[in-house]
Amino acid sequence: MEEKNTREVIMQAALSLFAVRGYAAVSMRDIASAVGIRPSSIYYHFSAKQELFNALIQKANDIKDGLKINFMKALEQVASVEEEPFVQAGLFSVTGYLQNPQIAPLLQVLECERFHNEEADKAWKELLIEAPLEHQIAVFRILKERNELIEADVEELAAEYQSAILLAYFTGDLTQFEKQLRCFYKRTIQKK
Repeated sequence: MEEKNTREVIMQAALSLFAVRGYAAVSMRDIASAVGIRPSSIYYHFSAKQELFNALIQKANDIKDGLKINFMKALEQVASVEEEPFVQAGLFSVTGYLQNPQIAPLLQVLECERFHNEEADKAWKELLIEAPLEHQIAVFRILKERNELIEADVEELAAEYQSAILLAYFTGDLTQFEKQLRCFYKRTIQKK
């Protein structure tokens, strides 16, 4: 295997194992076995299990940052926010970000580990709550500057919107979430 590819395969195997068994129950030997390499070979790519776990968190952060950049570029290219793209963007917050195959299993692991690992708690809050809320605030600030909001309290709107996303994520009820998004749009976005 190519070095970069081997590193990615190791990370994917570790993520799968951590999601099924939990971080503490998985050894570097288990990960090496899942990849089909000698246990000593895994240390060429990662010096310790924590370094591997940190690499998984960094990869999730990179995905999050990339999605945020792409969203902001798309927002800049539209003159005004229409209802259907607004709803689809909200749904994507759940299906494309929180349920992303690289992020969802990591959130699952972090959810379990956060109660006894300060770094896991910090990463869980960042990926699930803080970074998305910060993004929503930035989006609503842009909409306010463009005079597209009926209501002007950006932080309050962002918190309400993010709360709906989290409810949809934890319940899995995207149908109800879509209804909430449509009501939210009609109540908050000023049509030009």
